[in-house]
Amino acid sequence: MPRFRSQVFTAIVSTLTITALATPAALAQYRGFGQNKVQYRDLEWMIYHSPHFDVYYDKGSEALLNKVVSFAESAYDQLSREFDFQIQKPTPLIFYPTHSAFEQNNIILNFIPEGAGAFASPVRNRMVLPVDMPDPELMKLILHELTHIFQYNILYQGSLSRAAAARPPQWFMEGMASYMAKDEESHDRMVLRDYVVNDAIPSVAGGEAAGYFAYRFGHAVFDYIEERWGREGFLDFVYEFRNTLGARTERAIERAFRLTSEDFDTDFRRWLRKKYLRQLIETGEPSDFGRPFRADEELRTQETSAVASPSGDLVAAFSVIRGDLDIVLFESKTRRLVRNLTEGLTTRYRYLVVQGMTVARRIGRDLAFSPDGNYLAAFARRDGGRSLLIFDVLRGGISRAIDMDVEQQFSLSWSPDGQKIAFAGNRGGSFDIFVIDLETEQVEQITKDPVYDGGPAFSPDGRSLAFTSVVGDFSKLFRIDLADPSRRYALTSGESNDKDAIYSPDGRRIYFTSDRAGVDNVYGLDLTTGDLRQYTNVVTGCFTPAVVPRPEGPETLVYSGLWQGAYKLYLTDLEQAPPTLEKVEIAQTPAVAAELPTFQPSIEVTLDEANKEKYGRGKFFITDADTYLGVDDSQTLLGRVFVGFSDYLGDKRILLNLSSFDALSNFDITYLDLSDRTQWGVNLFDDRDFYFVTTDPFTGQLLDRRGEIRITGAYGFVRYPFGLNTRAEVGLGYLFRKYFRTVPVLGEVEEGEVRPPVLGFELETIKDDYPFLQAALVHDSTLYASWGPIAGSRWRIDGLYGPDLSTGESISSEISADFRHYRPVTARSGLAMRAFAGARYGDTSTPFRLGGDNIRTVRYRSLPGDRAFFANLEYRFPLIEVVATPVFAFRGIRGRLFFDVGAVWFEEFGALRRNEQGQAFYAPFKFWDSDENRLQDGIAVYGWGFTFNFVGLDLNWDIGQRWDGKGSIGDTITTFYIGTQF
Repeated sequence: MPRFRSQVFTAIVSTLTITALATPAALAQYRGFGQNKVQYRDLEWMIYHSPHFDVYYDKGSEALLNKVVSFAESAYDQLSREFDFQIQKPTPLIFYPTHSAFEQNNIILNFIPEGAGAFASPVRNRMVLPVDMPDPELMKLILHELTHIFQYNILYQGSLSRAAAARPPQWFMEGMASYMAKDEESHDRMVLRDYVVNDAIPSVAGGEAAGYFAYRFGHAVFDYIEERWGREGFLDFVYEFRNTLGARTERAIERAFRLTSEDFDTDFRRWLRKKYLRQLIETGEPSDFGRPFRADEELRTQETSAVASPSGDLVAAFSVIRGDLDIVLFESKTRRLVRNLTEGLTTRYRYLVVQGMTVARRIGRDLAFSPDGNYLAAFARRDGGRSLLIFDVLRGGISRAIDMDVEQQFSLSWSPDGQKIAFAGNRGGSFDIFVIDLETEQVEQITKDPVYDGGPAFSPDGRSLAFTSVVGDFSKLFRIDLADPSRRYALTSGESNDKDAIYSPDGRRIYFTSDRAGVDNVYGLDLTTGDLRQYTNVVTGCFTPAVVPRPEGPETLVYSGLWQGAYKLYLTDLEQAPPTLEKVEIAQTPAVAAELPTFQPSIEVTLDEANKEKYGRGKFFITDADTYLGVDDSQTLLGRVFVGFSDYLGDKRILLNLSSFDALSNFDITYLDLSDRTQWGVNLFDDRDFYFVTTDPFTGQLLDRRGEIRITGAYGFVRYPFGLNTRAEVGLGYLFRKYFRTVPVLGEVEEGEVRPPVLGFELETIKDDYPFLQAALVHDSTLYASWGPIAGSRWRIDGLYGPDLSTGESISSEISADFRHYRPVTARSGLAMRAFAGARYGDTSTPFRLGGDNIRTVRYRSLPGDRAFFANLEYRFPLIEVVATPVFAFRGIRGRLFFDVGAVWFEEFGALRRNEQGQAFYAPFKFWDSDENRLQDGIAVYGWGFTFNFVGLDLNWDIGQRWDGKGSIGDTITTFYIGTQF
C-alpha cells in the first residue's frame, strides 16, 4: 500500500478489518523485509472422510490418524448432545504431528508462538491443532476447538459476514470452550482462585477479562450458570446471546435470567467467595509457608522454575523484569537478586522455553545447574526448533549451543558427574526421556513407548532417574535405573497428578508437586519408609520445589507460588518436618509400560481405506479483507482494498491489492505457493504514482505540478529462506513504462568548463518496455514491542538488470542497499538507525526521488537523481499511553528526535545548484564544501515529531529545520504522513 501523501491530514473516513487470519502485516515478509516462516519438512497431505470430519493429515503421520479420528468423533458425539445441535457439513480438522510442525502452518501467516496450543477459524470452520501431548490433554484440546466450531454454527449460522460483525467478549468464547471441554487443570484453577481471594473479579458485562484470565473467568461464569439454572439455563443464555450478537452482553443476561447485569455480577461474586474464601481461611497464601524472594522492590516481577546451585549459595530462576524474560541469580540466604545473566535483548535465540510463560505448563523445571555451579542449562527456541543452551554463570552470556534431532525438548536435569543432561522430548511421535552426552553431543533415548514421559531428575549417585508419566487420566511418578531403563518402578499411585520430582541431596527423599487435595502443593516422599508429607497448603498453588543444600543445618526448599497475579519464589526451612499424611507403598517390582492404564475415548473408529484421498489443493476461497479510506488537505480521496484468497491449508494464496489516490488507481495481484521451503509466486501489477515538480530549476518559475509515473508489468519470483532471518530472492519479469521527466538543455562546453551550461529544461515523455532480472539478499533479525521495532537489524541488498533486447545495452539497471538497526535505551525507548545507498544505470532509468519520510521537511519525492544515499537517526520514546474522547481513543502516542542527512545527483550531469542570481547549473557532485566548511550538495535536517495510532493507522507529524553544517537555514517546516516508520 502506498503511503498517503499529504502535508495536513483532514479525516480518516473508515477502517475495517473483516478477518485477520493472514493480515497484510503478516504478508509483509513477502515484500521487502520480514522474517521467514520456513517449511522445514515436506508434508504429503491426505484427507480422511469420517462421518463428521474431513481430517487433513500428513501421510507420514498416518499412524496417528485412528486416534485423532476416534477422539474427534467422540468429541462431536458429546458436544452435539450437550448443545442439542447438529453441524450440517463435515468440519475440516487439520492436524500436525508436533507443535513445531504446527507452527509452520500457512493457514495463519503470522508467526505462531509455542504457547498457542491450537486454533479454530470461522473461515470455512476449520480446526487446526498439533497432537503431540498426552491423550487426555489431546481429547480436551479437540473438545475445546470443536466447541468453537459449534459456536460459529450456532451464533453466526454459517455466515462469514455475521462473524465479521460480531464482537463477542473473549471470556464468552474461550470460557465456554474451556467449560465444555472440562480442560482446566489445577494450575489453571489456581489463577481464578487468586483473583477471587484478592477481590479482583471484573464485571461480566464490562469485558475487562482478557488474555489467559478470560479462559478461567469465562469457565467460572458457565459453571455458575449451570449450577444455578441447569443445562437449560446454559442453552438459553447461548441462544439469547446469539439474538443480541453485536449488541450488549447485559441484554442477553436480562433476557435469559431475568436479572440485570449488576445483579448477576453480585450473585456471581458471592458464589465465588463462598466457594474459595473458606479455602483461604482453612489454608493460606504462599508466604505463610515460606519467605519470598525479592527481585525488585519497585517493579512487579515474576519468577518461576527455580534451581539451586550445588553449594546452596545461589538460586537461579526465570524472571520477567521490565517485560523481558531473563535468567537471574539470587543469593539464597538474603533472597535478593545478585545478577541478571541474560539482561538485554538478544537475537541469538527467539525466546527461552519456560513452562507457564512462553510454553504451556506441563511437567518439570526448565533450568539445570552444573555440578560445579559454573553453568546453567536451558532450552531456547532458535530457528526451526529448540536448542540446548549452556549459560556461563561466572562471565554471563551463552557458552555453548547444541542442536539435536529431537523435537519439543523441555524439563531438564544435569547429571552429578557433569557429563550428561537428561531431558524430555519428542521423537517419532511420542514424548520420552533422553540423555545427551555433553562431550560427544550424542543423544540416547532412555524410554521408548507410547506413554507420555517428562520431568526427569537425576538421583545424587547418577544411577537412576525419577520422572513423570501420564497413565490413564493422571500423571504419576516413576523411577528407572539407567543400567536397565526398560524396567520402571512406580513411586506414586491414585487419582492425583504428581510431577516436578527432585531428589534430596542424600537420595532418601523426593520432593514433588501434587494436586491430591485439589490444589497444587509441595509434597515429600521418603523412599525408604514410604512416609508422605505435605510442605505447603495454599489456596492458590505452589509447585516445582527445588532443594537448597546447606552444609550446616537442615535442608531448605525453594518453590514457586502464585499470589496477587504474580509468580514468586519462596524459601522454607525443613527444620521441623510436617506430620506424615499417609504411608505410601513403594513398588518393588517393575511396571510394564504396555500394561499401564491408557486413555480410552467413548467412540473407537475403525478406519476405512475407501475414505482416504489425496489432497488436491484446487479450491480457493476468501480468507481476508481489509479496507482503508482517507482524505488529504487538498480533498484528495485516498483508498485501499485488500482481499486474500487461499486453499484449505493456506499453502496456495492469491492476494489482491487495489489502491487509489486522486485520479490514479493501482492494482497488484500476486499468486503465492508456500507449500515447500522454496517458495515461488507470480505478480501482475499496474502502479501509477507521482512526484512533485515544484519549480522550474532554470527560471525559478512556480510549477507546483505532479509528474506521473506508470509502470505495468508481470514477474515471477522464487524465495529460498536459509533460516528464520535470512533469505535469497530472484525474479524475472517484463515491464512497460510511461512517465515524463525534466531534462536539462545543455550548451556547448567551452575551454576550461567542467560541465556545460544549462540553457533550459524540457519535459520529456518516456515510453519503453523491457525484460528484467532481479535478485536480492535479505536479512531481518528485528525484535518488536507493541509500538514497533526495538532491537536487532535488517538489511536488504538488491540488484536489477533490464536490457534492451535489440542492442543488449542496459535500459534500466540498479544496485542498492538498505540497512536498519534498532537498539533499546530503556524499557520503552530506543534508537532507530537507517542507511540507504543506490545507483541506477541506463539512458532511461527511473531516477531515485528523495523527500518525504526519508529526508523530512523536503517535499515528497521532489529531489531526483540516479545516485542517492540518505541516513536517519532517531531517538524514540513514549509520550502518552492513551488519550480518550467520547468517540475515539488515540493510543500509544510516542515522540522522537531525529536527524536526517542525504544527497541525490546524476552521474552524467552532477548535482544541481544555483548561482547568486538564482540560475540553475550542474556541477560535479560535492557533498561537503571544505573551503566554507558547510554542506554543499548534501542535505541535513533535524527536528522532532510524534506518532499515534488511530483506528489502526499510524499518524505521523514531523517538525524539522534544515541545517548546512554551520547553522540552521530556512523556515521550520511541518510535515505529515500516514504509515509505519522504518
